[in-house]
This record gives sequence, structure tokens and C-alpha cells, in this order.
Amino acid sequence: MLTIDWKERLTLDTEYYLKNKLPGRDYDFEIIFIAYPERVHGKIPSEVITFICGVMVQRFGKKHSEYIPFFKHLWLEKGEYGKIAFGAIMAKLMKKRPDIYLPLLEEMMPFGDAAQVNALLDKVMLPLIRKKPELFLEKVLSWIKSDQIQIRKSATNLCIKLIKRREDLIPEVMSHFQQQWAYPLGELQSLHVLFLKTVSKLDPEAYLAVWEEFGISRDPQIVELLCASIVSYDPKLEAQVELWTKSGNARVKKASLQAQKLLKRKKGVKA
Repeated sequence: MLTIDWKERLTLDTEYYLKNKLPGRDYDFEIIFIAYPERVHGKIPSEVITFICGVMVQRFGKKHSEYIPFFKHLWLEKGEYGKIAFGAIMAKLMKKRPDIYLPLLEEMMPFGDAAQVNALLDKVMLPLIRKKPELFLEKVLSWIKSDQIQIRKSATNLCIKLIKRREDLIPEVMSHFQQQWAYPLGELQSLHVLFLKTVSKLDPEAYLAVWEEFGISRDPQIVELLCASIVSYDPKLEAQVELWTKSGNARVKKASLQAQKLLKRKKGVKA
């Protein structure tokens, strides 16, 4: 935890940097916090970087959009510290001017790996879509159709976290997920299974409704999704899985036999 003395020093050093370095496009912002003595696994704690970014945003005032080249440089060129800083700044500015910073966020996302984009979306977008889904959810749902796999993964993860906090959004999110089932999911299939498992725990009726709608399917991918998503026994699932075990399709048969074994175990425990 930052002491009062260090907060005062970091504030002064941030103000000095903003006044004397940043106007000349000196983007080496590490000068602000490099003297901080404490390290976590040899690195400056993210709390320190988040604090100085808070000071920066306050000092930017209404002219914050003038610093977009600096924000881009943080994400693209300044490594781990820069990505933490970019996320901390976006978390404060996005809610003020989403028309400016949502396009910037989209522009930067392809230049991060899955873990980095996950962290960015968790910090910046999750609080916003929880509070104002009418403004941000459509954009997030569009990302699950991205051509870039790391963005699709991160957006899918974000949606799973969202429905845990906003169960009322399950139908809208579910509809967009189901649209993807008509195409090969590849690396995303396990995340779609996780999504269905999450729904089954939060809203069992919504989960069973998916089975009622897609249970007649013989599409191997859909069968695999449904069978792998089972977390508890239900006689309706047992009957459908039994039909699939008689399929001549190898993928359908394999997935349903595994599901059948799981349902028998779950049924025994329930009994």
C-alpha cells in the first residue's frame, strides 16, 4: 500500500513529467516511478502505476484527447508497465468519452496477446457493460465475431464474466453465442462450453431451453457443446443423450457416450 509520503512524491514527479517531459514527446514515463523502492517479483507494483495514471488523468483535464499519441505509445512500446498504464488511463477516460476511446481501444487490442487483452477488457469494459449495457454490450458482442482469435477469446471470456454479474443479460448474450454455432468454433469451443456451464448454474431454465431448441440437432459440434456442458442430472437430458448414443456419426457417438456416463454418475449421487 502506498504511503502518504510516496503518494506526495509520485504526484510531484508526475506533475513534473507532464510539464517538462511530455510536451516534448518524451514518452519515457518510467522516470516517474523508477525510484520506488519496493518490488513484487522484481517489478514495480501495479498499484504505483495506477496511482500515477490517476494523477495524469486529473491533470489532463478536458484536453485529454490531445495525448492520444502518448496513450498509443504506452500500449505499443512500453512493455508491461505501459500496458498497465494504458488500461488504467482508459478505465478513467472511457466513461467520459467513449466516442473517442472505444475506437482507440479497438485499435490497440490486436497488438496484445490474449492475457493482455483479457486484463484490458476486464479493467476497462467489464465495469462499463455492467452499468450501461445499452451503450457497450453491442460492441463487445461484435468482438466475438472478430477475425483475430485472441480478440474473440477475450470477448467471449468477458461475456462469461458479465453474465455472472448481470443474469438479466443472459438471453441477449446467449443469442449471439448461438449464432456462432453454425460455424466451426475451433479454439473457442471450450469457452462456449464454459459459457453453457455458467448459464446452467445461474439460470437452469434458460439452459434447458437451449437443449429443447438444439436437442434435435445432429450437428457434431452442437452435440459436443451440449454434452460437454452438463453439470448436473436431469431426466430430459438423459433421454436426449440416449438418442445420440445410437448415432452413426463418430463425434456424436463419442460425445454422447461420455455424457451418458456422467449423467449416470450424477444420477447416482442425486439418488
